[in-house]
Amino acid sequence: MMENNLQEFLTRFRFNKREFLNNAGEFGKSKMDHHVAVDTGYLKSRNDFNTNGVDVLQFINDTSYAGYQELGTYKMRAHPFVRPCVFNYIPKYQQLAKELGRGL
Repeated sequence: MMENNLQEFLTRFRFNKREFLNNAGEFGKSKMDHHVAVDTGYLKSRNDFNTNGVDVLQFINDTSYAGYQELGTYKMRAHPFVRPCVFNYIPKYQQLAKELGRGL
């Protein structure tokens, strides 16, 4: 007789998804810290991530000048630190997802 393990699978899947978002957030934040321009250290100290635990991961910096650093201005070239933390490390995020998917 075949057992229905769907509920257990879904529970484990949700847990792994939350764990992936947190692991990816910690990794991405460390890369933001690596790529950020450091003058006083204030910009770096405001790097963080936020997740709703379900399907959203946001990398954030709440300083008033983070956007200017990231995108530049007509007087200052860009010093991106948020976009590289995502786009330069896509294989690492894929690896994190695969590692958590093995437990299902």
